[in-house]
Amino acid sequence: MTNSKGIAKQFRPLNVFAHTVLMLGGLLLIYPIIFMFMAGMMSAEEYAKTVMGLFPIAKEPTFKNFMVLIGGASDSQVQTYYVNSILRTLYGLFWAMITSFLGGYVFARLRFKGRDTLFLVLLATQMIPGVVSVIPTFIEFARWPFAGGNYIFNGGKGILDSWWVYLIGGPSINIMGTFLVKQSLEKVPYELDEAAKIDGAGTFRIIFQILMPLQLPILAFIAITTSQGIWNDWTTPFFFTTSDNLQTLPAAISRMSQLAQNPMGLPDYPLMLTLGLGVTLPMLLLFFFFQRYIVQGLANAGIKG
Repeated sequence: MTNSKGIAKQFRPLNVFAHTVLMLGGLLLIYPIIFMFMAGMMSAEEYAKTVMGLFPIAKEPTFKNFMVLIGGASDSQVQTYYVNSILRTLYGLFWAMITSFLGGYVFARLRFKGRDTLFLVLLATQMIPGVVSVIPTFIEFARWPFAGGNYIFNGGKGILDSWWVYLIGGPSINIMGTFLVKQSLEKVPYELDEAAKIDGAGTFRIIFQILMPLQLPILAFIAITTSQGIWNDWTTPFFFTTSDNLQTLPAAISRMSQLAQNPMGLPDYPLMLTLGLGVTLPMLLLFFFFQRYIVQGLANAGIKG
C-alpha cells in the first residue's frame, strides 16, 4: 500500500511536468555538443555540400578529425595548442590559488588602517569589463622596457608575441577568490589562531597547516572556476601573440578560418567543430566530477542560494 502511494506521488502531474521541462532544458544545453560531434564525423567536402539540418548526419562517417584532435597531424599544431593551454592554465591556477588564499587571510585576519576601504576598492575593480583593459594592456606589453627591441619604452614590440605575455600577464590578484576566502575564514574562530600561538606555532604554520586545510572546499571551488576561465580564454593569446607555437586551443580555433583550409579553398569547419569539442569536453568533465565541491565551496563562503 505504501509502495503504491509512493509510486502515485512520483507520477503526480506536477512532477511529470517538472521532469519534462528539465529534460528539455538539458537537451537544449547539450545540443551544441551533439551537433559538434555529428558534424565532426563529416569530411570538409561533404560539410560544404550539405544543407545542414538540426542534426547533421554524415553519409560517409569518418573519424579523421577526431584522430587529429587526439593524436595531431603532421600538418597541424593541435598538440602544441593543447600543451600551451595546459601550461597556461596550470600557471594561472597556481597564482590564483596563492593570491586568493593569502589575500583572503589578510582581509579576514589582519587588522590595519584602511583595510575595509582597500577591500571595497578591490571589489569595485570587478565592475570594470575586461575588454576595457585590452588596449592599455597591449600598449603596456609593447612598451615594456628593454625587451623585444625597445631601448627604454619604445622602439620594438616589447614582450608581445612571446611567452612573457603569459608569464607576466597571467598572474593577477583573484578578487573573487579573495572575497570567497575572506568570507570563509571569518567563520573560523580567531581563538584557533590564539591557541596555536600558545602551542608555539608561527604565522606560516598557522596559515598553511591550520587554516588552509579548513578552506579546501572553497579553494577547490576557486580552482575549478579559475581553470575554466583560463582554459576558455582566447582574448590574451589572440590579441597579444601571433606565432602559431604560442597559441592556445581556443585562440587557434579562432584563426582556423585561415589555418585550416580544405582542397576546395574553404575553411575546414568539421575540423574546427571537432577542436571546439576538444576545448569543451575537458571543462565539462571537470564540472561533472567536481560539481559537489562547487556547492560545498559556496556553502562555506556563506553565499549558497
